[in-house]
Amino acid sequence: MASYGEWCEEQLSKLSNEDTRIPVLQEMKDFLTTIPREEITRTATSLQLPAVFDCLNDSNSEQVDLACDVLALCMTNLNLGESTNKYGVFLERALNHPFPGVKLMALNEIQRNVENEDVLVDLCKRESLLINIIGCLGDNDLGVAKQASEVIKIVGLSSVGIKQLISADILKALHEIMEVNEIVRFRVYELLIEISVQSESNFNLLKSTGLLPQILNELDNTDVLLRLNVLELLSQLGLTKHGYNYLELNDTLKKLAGMLEGDDILTIQLCEPGVLKFFGNMAHWKPMEMLAKYPNLFQRIFNNLDSGDFTIIGVSVETLGHIGLSNDGKITLDSTGCSIENAIKSVSKSLPSVPSETKVRSLNCLENLLQIEEPNNQIMAITKKWYSLIDDNPTDFIWNYAKNPFSELRLGGFGVLKAIAGQVWGQEAIRDTPGMLEFLLDRNVETMKECKEAKYGIVELLANSEVFDHVATKKLDKFIKEGPFYVQAVMEVAIEGND
Repeated sequence: MASYGEWCEEQLSKLSNEDTRIPVLQEMKDFLTTIPREEITRTATSLQLPAVFDCLNDSNSEQVDLACDVLALCMTNLNLGESTNKYGVFLERALNHPFPGVKLMALNEIQRNVENEDVLVDLCKRESLLINIIGCLGDNDLGVAKQASEVIKIVGLSSVGIKQLISADILKALHEIMEVNEIVRFRVYELLIEISVQSESNFNLLKSTGLLPQILNELDNTDVLLRLNVLELLSQLGLTKHGYNYLELNDTLKKLAGMLEGDDILTIQLCEPGVLKFFGNMAHWKPMEMLAKYPNLFQRIFNNLDSGDFTIIGVSVETLGHIGLSNDGKITLDSTGCSIENAIKSVSKSLPSVPSETKVRSLNCLENLLQIEEPNNQIMAITKKWYSLIDDNPTDFIWNYAKNPFSELRLGGFGVLKAIAGQVWGQEAIRDTPGMLEFLLDRNVETMKECKEAKYGIVELLANSEVFDHVATKKLDKFIKEGPFYVQAVMEVAIEGND
């Protein structure tokens, strides 16, 4: 049998003949897919891949695909940095190939390497390579565009890479690719937001380029669908403190609120879910400040709960729950008096009649409003009052959902029970509800892993309570010691009868 070196030389020499390239590439692929990994590495190191890269310069898709497969098999088994150092020029050319598969092969290999910090620092010095990757953002093939975006994001999340991305030539490339069309422009926007939300330093550097203000300017576009896409992006930015401060400083929410006050009913219907979601993210950070500035948006959420429009009800309960998740949010909502009280009654009253998806979102809303991360007497007084508004017998009301045969609703019910199980008044409510403790300790009821874990989480909180008597506490402790997935062994006794 020929040595690896001889085999490599033989295959490469055959590639010089255009008529035999396809069978030779197939033979190389078959060989590389059958030998052990360590032998692939040895073979890949011995092979002079420029000859294989040359096989990409053809219109025959079968040949190009086989060459891509061989290159991928070889390069992924090289040491990090080796392929980009030895074949960087070839990879860069591949990024401009007319076949999407070739671009993907190159982008996959580049991504494998840039995930290593040392290699990333080296690649950031290759400006032309970065510009060609940015060019792939405008590719008609979505897979190529997404892969290019992923590579640029990795670069942008590094301290070295982010500085390179805001250099003059790279910014010029970004602006040029954004001019291709609206779809490509939003790919760049999405990439910028993904990098911005990761750290305040990244955000500040990108803000200095003028690209982020350009996203805000899109809110003035007459295309309603375009504005909806912008809203979705800005909602992600608003989830961060630095993003929130930037958006508030630029009166973004004021502009969005104005969208809901016009005469165009269709625009309002299309934009309202996005505006409310955005508002909820902002109000989550500074609820009292948002209430003072935009009381009309709070009132709009409250009014929506009785609208009869299941889509807008779902968005509104989700927004309400997000605002009321924190202690400050609870205090802010409680300050609205009858408005929040009527809202809780509306959510509970509509639960039986809304679609299952809205039921789940409503139960999650109640869970957020009732759960406490940092207990204090003021907050517990608020949650106790809100809980009493759910129904005349709120524990039975929620228990019915915790017994529902559909797991999504069951988990929703368990979520509310867990929210109250961490508070003394809630523990007392569970204790005083006939059959409730027995239900929580019954392992035979649950079949799904998620439901078993949810029930265990409730029991875990109750086990630390002082409201139960000695017998109940002993049962709770036993349940906890046995874990969430304990299965009681069943002993079978066989009795042999006489013939």
